[in-house]
Amino acid sequence: MKQRLISAGVGLVILAVVLFFFDTIILNIVISAISTIAVHEVLLATKCTQHKLLTGTCLTFTASIPFFELMASLKVIPVVCLAFVLILFLILLRQHDVLQIGEVGVAFMVSICIPFSFLSLINIRDQLQNQYLSIFCLILTLASAWVSDSGAYFVGRAFGKRKLAPKISPKKTVEGAIGGVVTCTVFFVLFGMLYTYICSAFLNTKVIVNYVYLLIMAPIGSLLSIVGDLSASIIKRQCGIKDFGTIMPGHGGIMDRFDSVLFVSPLFYVAIQYLTLIQIG
Repeated sequence: MKQRLISAGVGLVILAVVLFFFDTIILNIVISAISTIAVHEVLLATKCTQHKLLTGTCLTFTASIPFFELMASLKVIPVVCLAFVLILFLILLRQHDVLQIGEVGVAFMVSICIPFSFLSLINIRDQLQNQYLSIFCLILTLASAWVSDSGAYFVGRAFGKRKLAPKISPKKTVEGAIGGVVTCTVFFVLFGMLYTYICSAFLNTKVIVNYVYLLIMAPIGSLLSIVGDLSASIIKRQCGIKDFGTIMPGHGGIMDRFDSVLFVSPLFYVAIQYLTLIQIG
C-alpha cells in the first residue's frame, strides 16, 4: 500500500506538470512516451520482443502516432501508415522461418489499439480548443478510470463477496464494480462544482457544467474502465505474468496503470462530438 501511494503521488505530480503545459507539445511527448512503453510491455509479455526488427518497427510507429496532428499539414500520415504495414509484411517475408503470422498480428493490433486510444487525449484538447474546457474533460477521462478503480478497490475489500470475473481477475467483485461506479459518479458531480468555483474565483472565467451529461458519462466511463482492466488481465493471465512491468512500484508497469483508460479515452472523445459537458458561460 505504501508503494502504491508513493507511486500515485509521483504520478499526480507528473500529471500536474503535464496539465500546466497542456496546450504545448509536451502533452504529445508524454503521450508518445506512455504509448511506447505500454506497447513494449505488451510485446514483451507476448514474447514478440524476441524479434528485434518487428519490435523496433512497432515502437517507432507507436511513438509517431501522438504527432499525427502535426503531420497532417505535411500530408504524410497515409505514407507513414502504408510504410508501417508494408514493413511488417516485409519482415514476415524475410523471417518467415522464425516469425509467425500470429505474432505479426499481435504486434500490429497492439501498435494500433494502444497509441490510438491514448491519442484520444490529445484529440480532446485539439477538438475543444480551450484549455479550461479540455483540461476539465481530460481530468474526467482519467478519473473515470482511476477514481473508479480506487472506489472498486476499497469497496471490494470491505464488502466484496460475489466474484465479477473469477477466471480472469479473481479479486474483482460485483460489489466493488458497483462501488467504483458510485464513487466515479460522486466524483464527477463534486469535481464539476469545484472546477466551476475555481474557474470563477481564481481564473476569472465562468464555466457552465452540464451535470445531467456528467451523470450519464460517469457510469458508462466507469464500466468501460472495468472492460479495459479485464482485457489487460486476460492478456496477462494467458501470458502467465502478474504485471506488465515494474516501472511503477506497487502498480506494476505503465500498462497496468493505464489499461483502464484504453476504452474510456475514445469514449470521451466521441462524447464531446455530441454532448456539451462544459462550456464557457
